[in-house]
Amino acid sequence: MVIVMLRISEIIGYPVICSDTGKKEGEVKDVLIDLNSKKLSALIIDCGNILHKIKIIQFNDIFCIEKKFIKAKYKKNLISKKKFMGSRDFYKKVDEIIGKEVVSEKGALIGFVQDILFKNNDGMILGLVLTNGFLDDIFSGIQIIPVDKSIDLSSSKILLSEKMKNTILNNIGGLKKFLELE
Repeated sequence: MVIVMLRISEIIGYPVICSDTGKKEGEVKDVLIDLNSKKLSALIIDCGNILHKIKIIQFNDIFCIEKKFIKAKYKKNLISKKKFMGSRDFYKKVDEIIGKEVVSEKGALIGFVQDILFKNNDGMILGLVLTNGFLDDIFSGIQIIPVDKSIDLSSSKILLSEKMKNTILNNIGGLKKFLELE
């Protein structure tokens, strides 16, 4: 398997195909993140057309994440929400992290979480993609914060130490870089 860095927004809507049946069993609707290990824990799958049944597949039960689809090991690995083991305190849905403010220790606004980068082979979160608004993103580019153990994703705001603030990857793309204005 080729290890690839993906954005969570890319896999939302991906069909989930089970290896044992060869059939599409549903589509990814959301992702659960383990806040302690900073890894993707499970995918929330919408199964069905008219009656939307929600199933969960733990990240360990995913065979591979390819371009445009996710392959699960077995259909039996798609479990009901009730059977999903784990404390709800340690898991957050991605939509509970997207949009959070990222501020420095001194209280300065750095940006808002727009997306989350992860490795497709183990679900390890690599970084947070920040936005400062559509126009600023077009002109200045985006910022990416590498995620380490010091970043707390469970609080209402994400607080960055001055040390972490220096690790931000700035100006990824944008007209400033393209026009070489910096």
